[in-house]
Amino acid sequence: MEEQTTMSTRARGRRLAATAGVLALAVVLSACRYTGWNDGPAKTAGNDAVDWIVTQQQNDGGFEVAGFPGFETPDAVLAIAEDAQQQWSWSKPQALAAVQAVTKNGNDPLDYLDDFAEGGINAGQAAKLIVLVTAPLGLSATAFDPEGDGATNLVAIVDAGAQPNGSYGAFNATLYAAMAKRLVSGSVPANTLAYIRAAQEASGGFDYLGDPNGNDADVDTTAAAIQALAAANVPGTDADLRDALEFLAYAQQSNGAWQAFGSDDPNSTAMAMLGITAAGFDPNASCWRDVVAPSLAGDPYAKPSDWLRTRQLPSGRVQSPNDGFGINTFATSQAVEAWRRGWIPVTPIAPQTCP
Repeated sequence: MEEQTTMSTRARGRRLAATAGVLALAVVLSACRYTGWNDGPAKTAGNDAVDWIVTQQQNDGGFEVAGFPGFETPDAVLAIAEDAQQQWSWSKPQALAAVQAVTKNGNDPLDYLDDFAEGGINAGQAAKLIVLVTAPLGLSATAFDPEGDGATNLVAIVDAGAQPNGSYGAFNATLYAAMAKRLVSGSVPANTLAYIRAAQEASGGFDYLGDPNGNDADVDTTAAAIQALAAANVPGTDADLRDALEFLAYAQQSNGAWQAFGSDDPNSTAMAMLGITAAGFDPNASCWRDVVAPSLAGDPYAKPSDWLRTRQLPSGRVQSPNDGFGINTFATSQAVEAWRRGWIPVTPIAPQTCP
């Protein structure tokens, strides 16, 4: 008989942290990053979202509801790991235990990702596995082998994709490769940082193709580029970083959301929140906007985290304008990442000074 999805470990682990201890730890460590740890409504929304995500698990253990191998599962894994955290500081053992506890048909998400990695992946896919799966769960990136049937060296795959000009293939792949390199080697290659900088459009944004001469900059790519710049250890006053933030500031809607293809979009909103956090700011406060776009200072500011919650259904799923093409887990998983912000951005700049 098919094994049903199990969440007992996750359920037992919820809301167990002592409030006083958590708040004290947050005070000590808050100089490192802004998170959603003390945001009660966001934590509740994240809990409900993950409850829905696990109902979408497939028989192979993965979450590829849309049918594109490797597209949804890494983010679903990180969402589950985020929901499992019982304290402000990140616990890899808690993350791993929570992910392994979610099973269907005898398979957990890591079983699926093991098979996915063995099937032949490119540098960008390997980099995403490092950033979203192996690093936060404390698994080996050089010998990824959850099923014990033969290890895959994800770092070697990323390195094999390196081009002389600093890219790793597609521009998005390059951005995730930069983050992965920071995690596994402690630095981003100098030519990769130069390649990313050279891709910035005059608007301050970045487009999917990494074309500096284009005019199609989008929120998602720009936010990922900010995370990559932060991974490269640029200072908070870096001109390219500030220009990218300014692009996000003018792209934000009055309700707190960011758009994709003309519609308020949960994925774009989540990515913008992660980019702003990577730059050393709290996306739920207007400070970041007022610093990089002074002409907007004084205008009303709506919290993007609150807007994301308006998109959540009673089931826990976060609605997307792309649902008409088929409902999947991607928007919900990225919403959890943005609400919690416990793992990504992987190397945020220290909190910046506000007026």
